[in-house]
Amino acid sequence: MTNCVISLENISKRYADKTLFESTTFGIEAGDKIGLLGINGSGKSTLLKIIFGEEYSDTGNIVIQKDLKMSYLSQNPVLNKNLNIFEQICQCEHPHFQLLRDYKALNNEFTNRRTNLQPPNEELLIKKQNEIYQKIERENAWEIEIKAKAILTILGFNDLQLPIANLSGGQQRRIDLARVLLDKPDILLLDEPTNHLDTDIIEWLQDYMIAYKGTIIFITHDRYFLDAVSNKILEIDRQKLQFYPGNYIEYLKRKELEDIYIQRKETRRQAQLQKEMKWLHRGAKARTSKPKDHLDRVKELIDKSYLTSQQELEISFQSQRLGKTILEMHDLKIGFEENILLENFSYNFQKLDRIGIIGPNGCGKSTLIKVIIEEILPISGKIKIGHNTIVACLSQAEPNLDPNISVSDYIRSFAENIRTKDGTLHTAEQILEKFLFDKKMQMSKISSLSGGEKKRLFLLAALIFGSNFLILDEPTNDLDIRTLEILEDFLDAYQGCIIVISHDRFMLDRVIDSLFIFSEDKTIKKFPGNYSDYLLMKKFNEENITNEAFSQKVIYKEKKIKKMSYKEEQDLCKAEMEIEKLENEKKQINQEMSKKASELSHIEYQKLSDRLKDIDEKLLEWLVIWEELSLKSLS
Repeated sequence: MTNCVISLENISKRYADKTLFESTTFGIEAGDKIGLLGINGSGKSTLLKIIFGEEYSDTGNIVIQKDLKMSYLSQNPVLNKNLNIFEQICQCEHPHFQLLRDYKALNNEFTNRRTNLQPPNEELLIKKQNEIYQKIERENAWEIEIKAKAILTILGFNDLQLPIANLSGGQQRRIDLARVLLDKPDILLLDEPTNHLDTDIIEWLQDYMIAYKGTIIFITHDRYFLDAVSNKILEIDRQKLQFYPGNYIEYLKRKELEDIYIQRKETRRQAQLQKEMKWLHRGAKARTSKPKDHLDRVKELIDKSYLTSQQELEISFQSQRLGKTILEMHDLKIGFEENILLENFSYNFQKLDRIGIIGPNGCGKSTLIKVIIEEILPISGKIKIGHNTIVACLSQAEPNLDPNISVSDYIRSFAENIRTKDGTLHTAEQILEKFLFDKKMQMSKISSLSGGEKKRLFLLAALIFGSNFLILDEPTNDLDIRTLEILEDFLDAYQGCIIVISHDRFMLDRVIDSLFIFSEDKTIKKFPGNYSDYLLMKKFNEENITNEAFSQKVIYKEKKIKKMSYKEEQDLCKAEMEIEKLENEKKQINQEMSKKASELSHIEYQKLSDRLKDIDEKLLEWLVIWEELSLKSLS
């Protein structure tokens, strides 16, 4: 492994009586983009924490190439609640942020010494400040603040003075994502980076990760993101770690071949077992003529099966038939008087409607759901729910489950037995197994489950008890891909209406037939088709708009434009003179700050810095005027 940036040697991890992964050795090479797969509770997040050094493995050790910088996006960021958004971002570990912090610290030292009437030792402080300033100029470190503001804007933050203490958990995760991206490390460790991002931001992040030159190890439930970014898959399955070359599609193909191979091994085992069973049935005399190890081999054939429980969920639970009126929304206006989210919205649900709701964070998607389930009232308008409509809602909030009861007791608290649509009666334990809770986990207390496992358990309870109108608000957050496949298998067979709020593009493509798209004008646009259909339509419209704008621009240039007036000619001359004057002054100030840095007092230095900022602002204003008038003079 000559190009390894991380080597993991004989690492293993267990919690109490649960082994996450057995002793394993592998290396991660420079430029690897590794998607980490496994069901909830298998140890994916723990493995990232071990690599980052936040947790320790029980055995073995980790060797990281010297002088490599590593950044980690946790599911639970720790931010300073006393700072605002921009102040928090300025605490990033990027060396340019450190330079700016050092420069600001020296300025503060000047001020504090003067305030406290202490000798400021100006000569030493100015020398230090000049050294830092020169380095900032050489490396163009001022640019890091512009990059930070750009990334924060992309991630949905327009007011950078908002206190961290006032932000939601999802917003704090996005701030932490900005921090990790701005750190520009050699190795990125990302735990569910697409959580709490809307679809447009996910696509931006996907492109960013594809272009990223460093090494990435990431956990995600977003299968499109996983497929686009990864060049290797690392799977944790039944306490073992296994690498697969290629992206997610390549992984699925290899898993399919593995399944075929395992099926063939099982067929051979069954054939061998039948042969040995015939020998056993010949009688005692024949058996005693065989050695004992032969008997042991027969026992092993009986006990061992190559097949694992990866069955599909091919069941549909009994539900009440929907009536003529299902759910009607009439002239809804929702939000708050000071913040209207949606106006004049009406819709009557039809049987088997499968609707996805998309839009930027904070646009009102979850608020609409709360109005539908009558958790909050609309400002105006009304909701009418049919007599036969039974709504089940899986919300974003982490389920509040009793930590002291077992998994099986939780499901039994709803019903001892569950009847499926085909009339078959299943025990709670049988249904739990289909949702990836094996017999050992069924006996475990809820307190021992991971966050994703708790959500999977709550999801099961929400799905199976007779609903015919299902609402899922961001169901994919914190769920592993295998659980998502189970959920999607269930939804395929579901005979009621479905509303899904999701940023998971794969789920939107597979499950829904039409979209509600929240728009900036406080309305909802209805689109007949899935998310990929919508993207194609959106791209087509954007291209048409671009072509139309280009055509209009050409026509505009060909039009006869009125000759410049005398005043406009004078303004153009003035703009050119002002630009030249400002540029000369800027050049002189830069030379003075460079040559006479040691002679300038702190106050003089600060005045020159402030003047440079004023010049840049005025230059921009005059350049805009000059550009407009120059174009007119050429026509």
